[in-house]
Amino acid sequence: MTNIIIATRSSRLAMVQTQIIKDSIESQGVGVTVEKVQTKGDKDRKSPINEIGGRGLFVRDIEEYLIDDRADIAVHSGKDLPYTLASGLIVAGIPKAAAGEDCLIYRKDITLENGILIGTGSPRRIAECKKFFPNAKYESIRGNVDTRLEKLKKGQYDAIILAKAGLDRMNVDLSEFNVKVFDTSEFIPSACQGIIAAECRENDSEIVELLHSISDDISAKRFEAERYMFSLMQADCSVPLGVHSKIDGENIEISAMYCGKRSVKSGAFENYKLLCREIKDEIYG
Repeated sequence: MTNIIIATRSSRLAMVQTQIIKDSIESQGVGVTVEKVQTKGDKDRKSPINEIGGRGLFVRDIEEYLIDDRADIAVHSGKDLPYTLASGLIVAGIPKAAAGEDCLIYRKDITLENGILIGTGSPRRIAECKKFFPNAKYESIRGNVDTRLEKLKKGQYDAIILAKAGLDRMNVDLSEFNVKVFDTSEFIPSACQGIIAAECRENDSEIVELLHSISDDISAKRFEAERYMFSLMQADCSVPLGVHSKIDGENIEISAMYCGKRSVKSGAFENYKLLCREIKDEIYG
């Protein structure tokens, strides 16, 4: 194995995340070529996500590169993955995760107590925000991080919500704005937020082994547990759903929010599936 091809989106954040995987692989003496893919979600930047495909919108076109042998690895944001991957594909690589929190970024000339206009089309973010800003109004916003910040700067919104992981990874300068970082216990993130997922063909043993070797154990455990909880809930993207976990040695604490109902369970990591089922039963009641 002398050179491999990675398929990914072409956004600045996607390229930064792909560079993390690329650097880890190249450090093992393997050459890497990056193939940029324009997904359905990249082609339509105006329609609300839940109207044009929901989860998988930024994934399926990239998976086709693996299925057609045009790439060896696909790199995704973990939170973009749909409930099921394409047949024959697995996530084999999880590098060290970034922060899972959401951030409210708002202009310095506004007061949060007023009826501010927040740019987000996420049912989860809207549901969580209502606890903090009951008088706020919400309007869908699309585009990459830079595009959204530019819309905020121009006054199209009073505030927007972005994942802290992307802002940190891109080292975004937010000095001209105020920033409120929500604790994950009070504002539960999307499942696998802050996690990079490297996908490959299940039967490609060399690539599977390579991706296992660059994985971070704690981040991989988070991914495994949050993906399981997410898959148990089977909610479509029009429904508020948040999932987050914390790993402490051999123990895990996992939280979930579904349509305003919340549950938190903790125990041994080896029992995470049982904990997730208990959360589901408690929330669905």
